[in-house]
Amino acid sequence: MALAIMLARDLINSETITATIYQLSISPKMKNHCKIVLCFLFLCFSSPTNSTSLSSQSSSTHSISVQHCVDSERTALLQLKRDLLTAQPDSSFPQHPSSGFSGQVPLEISRLTKLVSLDLSTSLLDSSKLEKPNFVRLVKDLRSLRELHLDGVNISAGGGDWCIALPLATPNLQVLSLSDCHLSGPVCESLNQLSLLSKLDLSRNNLSSMFPKSIMQLPNLKTLDLSSNTPLSGTLPEFPIGSKLEVLSLLFTSFSGEIPYSIGNLQFLIKLNLRNCSFSGLIPSSLASLNQLVDLDLSSNKFLGWIPFLPPLKKGPRLLDSVNHIGLENLGSLFIESNSMEATLNSSLFELPSLEKLLLSQNRLSGVLQDFERAFLSPLSVVDLSINNLEGHIPNSFLELQNLTELKLFSNNFSGAINLSMIKSIESLAFLQLSDNSQLTIAYSSNLKLPQLQRLWFDSCNVSRIPSFLRNQDGLVELGLSNNKIQGILPKWIWQLESLSYLNLSNNFLTGIETPVLAPLFSSLTLLDLSYNFLEGSFPIFPPSVNLLSLSKNKFTGKLPVSFCNMNSLAILDISYNHLTGQIPQCLGNLSSALTVVNLRENQFSGSMLWNFTEECSLTTLNLYRNQFKGEIPASLGNCRGLKVLDLGDNQINDTFPFWLGKLPNLQVLILQSNRLHGSIGQPLTPNDFPKLHILDLSSNYFTGNLPSDYIGIWQSMKMKLNEKLLYMGGFYYRDWMTITNKGQRMENIHILTIFTVLDLSNNRFEGEIPEMICDLKLLQVLNLSRNNLVGEIPTSLSKLAKLESLDLSQNKLTGEIPMQLTDLTFLSVLNLSYNRLVGRIPVANQFLTFANDSYGGNLGLCGFPLSRKCRHLENDPSGKQQEDSGKKGTPFSWRFALVGYGVGMLLGVVIGYMLFWRTTGCSRWIELFFKAKKW
Repeated sequence: MALAIMLARDLINSETITATIYQLSISPKMKNHCKIVLCFLFLCFSSPTNSTSLSSQSSSTHSISVQHCVDSERTALLQLKRDLLTAQPDSSFPQHPSSGFSGQVPLEISRLTKLVSLDLSTSLLDSSKLEKPNFVRLVKDLRSLRELHLDGVNISAGGGDWCIALPLATPNLQVLSLSDCHLSGPVCESLNQLSLLSKLDLSRNNLSSMFPKSIMQLPNLKTLDLSSNTPLSGTLPEFPIGSKLEVLSLLFTSFSGEIPYSIGNLQFLIKLNLRNCSFSGLIPSSLASLNQLVDLDLSSNKFLGWIPFLPPLKKGPRLLDSVNHIGLENLGSLFIESNSMEATLNSSLFELPSLEKLLLSQNRLSGVLQDFERAFLSPLSVVDLSINNLEGHIPNSFLELQNLTELKLFSNNFSGAINLSMIKSIESLAFLQLSDNSQLTIAYSSNLKLPQLQRLWFDSCNVSRIPSFLRNQDGLVELGLSNNKIQGILPKWIWQLESLSYLNLSNNFLTGIETPVLAPLFSSLTLLDLSYNFLEGSFPIFPPSVNLLSLSKNKFTGKLPVSFCNMNSLAILDISYNHLTGQIPQCLGNLSSALTVVNLRENQFSGSMLWNFTEECSLTTLNLYRNQFKGEIPASLGNCRGLKVLDLGDNQINDTFPFWLGKLPNLQVLILQSNRLHGSIGQPLTPNDFPKLHILDLSSNYFTGNLPSDYIGIWQSMKMKLNEKLLYMGGFYYRDWMTITNKGQRMENIHILTIFTVLDLSNNRFEGEIPEMICDLKLLQVLNLSRNNLVGEIPTSLSKLAKLESLDLSQNKLTGEIPMQLTDLTFLSVLNLSYNRLVGRIPVANQFLTFANDSYGGNLGLCGFPLSRKCRHLENDPSGKQQEDSGKKGTPFSWRFALVGYGVGMLLGVVIGYMLFWRTTGCSRWIELFFKAKKW
């Protein structure tokens, strides 16, 4: 370092430079606040007669005869010196292990033709770039270059120009590191001409297409890092014997196929990382021969079968059956999470001499774990076997691992009791997660003292009381005790745990909270979930640090306290399903800059919604369903541009249709049912209104006029897929829910799917015909237009709603026949056409064979299956149609026949009734007396 600084000082103070630069690197530690220090490890002197030989250490020791600088190099260096001395100091990132260089890479560097090593790497965001010169121009004349490090420099190179130029310009290149350089496009195969290449790092770019296999087979290649290039695909080649590869990292790429058996030829391999790729098939047993392997990560792929470092034994697949057979003496980390591996774990796995981290979660591991020997000598520090099918007792050996920091066994089928007193000697233990083992019980004494844990999760573990030893866990950060059998009062000492940030006691039998809630002045609590308990009393005062507060499904009463307005960090508020009353504080609008979810459904809140949502509103969900709110919908909701779910259903809101909500670009669910909304829907302000709306419920209001054809024509999210995945709406912890009428049933607490599509305009005063354009809503799953005053025929175009599962047109004034085309709706499971004026034969095909009488009741002109009324006048119609042309009006014709039928039926009824009554009751005698009386 002293030599580098001295040479840099001589360079800065000298007016003439006659140097041949062997290595040019850039460091943040600079004299006089300059951004760049040039380390000249080989200098030539100005005297033309002076010739000597120097040696220096770079990546290896070199001896180079000093030569004079040519004029072009001397000029380039002088200009580079002036550029660096005039650069402004940058102290924003003084500790970054990077060059500290920002802006355009100097053109003069491209003229240093004898440059051997160039390192301009930076970790500063978008700090350096290559434009003039671009990458191709930079390397064009650097034929002596052996090492090139441009990590973090914005090259912004697409296509293959950059990789075509390198073999031509730098044939002796040994190290190429272009991580995070904004590269895109394919990697050209010409890079395989760099036969001396030992390290290739192209990670964190946007490379795509198939990666050439021949590059992986370069004879001197030791490190290949292609990680974090999601579009980049390829397969692994056959690896030759004698390969020098030490590091192969492909994580977060699209590489696929099987791992070849020849991977066992990589005898120098230290690290293999294939996480988050698309590899499949079996893991080859040849991996077991890689005795130098330290890190192995095969997580999040599609590997099947057992974990076959050895062939399966006669008794079934076993994992790593014997240390003596498999080698892997240096294996320090084994990650095979999130695959479909099947195995019965043998205890030898835990006895690997160097294994420190073992992550096998989210597989199909099964069987009973056995204790293993010499656990107290094991280097194991992290064990994650969660989300599998393991059963039996948890081995005591796990609780004897003296280096253990994390033990995750949640979501298995473990049973029996685990005695926590066994872990009191493991001072390194920080994370213990045993949740979701419903047959497991936690045993501990009242005076138990454990090491200072950071995370303790005992959800669904049959815990009956809050462990008293927790009050001494000052370093506890996360505590999960949900889905247990905890009763009684929540003690107030729990708020004194200063480090506690996550507290989940949901789904228990708690009845109260010990007051007062005295949290530390600087509380760390951010997530508090006490939902699904039996908590009573007034709304507690919680620490202002809370970010997520869930108190739903309890029995809280009274008003929200004024102190609620002090919870400035609150992002998610769920106090649904309680008995809270009164008005909501107006500060709700002020809190909306932090609030993303507000769920007040199923309470007894009242009053007008006078909240003022500012332009900084961050709301994504506002659910006020089934309260007693009155007045108008606050227009300031138009400031909440991130709003996705708005549920104001079942209140007493008196307003017109809030057309101004159409400008919200992310609104997906709008539920305004069961209010006092009135007037016509009107027309959209722009053709882009409600661009993402896929659930609209305006039922049980007082809307009038025709159905909103203009809106129906622009609801794009009901027409075409918008690349939405099958997900529940909401965040990682919170999910949105709603109440709708689906398939004839009122469905409460339905979690909202992003692809669920509903249009419910029922129980209003709409009139006119059903618009033909409704058939454009091809993604509709539920359509309910019942209990209105709609007239006309059922459009045959409804048959184009191929995804429709529920269709309700009941209690209108629809006429004509049921279109035969509706039988094409093969997903239709609920149909209600009752109480209209429909006539003719009911179609008999596909789903229509499954509908009962009540689907058609109240239509006196309908006949055929499933009704008992036969279509006698249509018996000779083999097609089952009532009209030759279903597109023409047929109502008068049909009613004429119906009236004739009723007349004939009535006449026959009178005649038959007369004859029966006359003969069975002796009515003839009474008539005879009647006529005699008239004669008198």
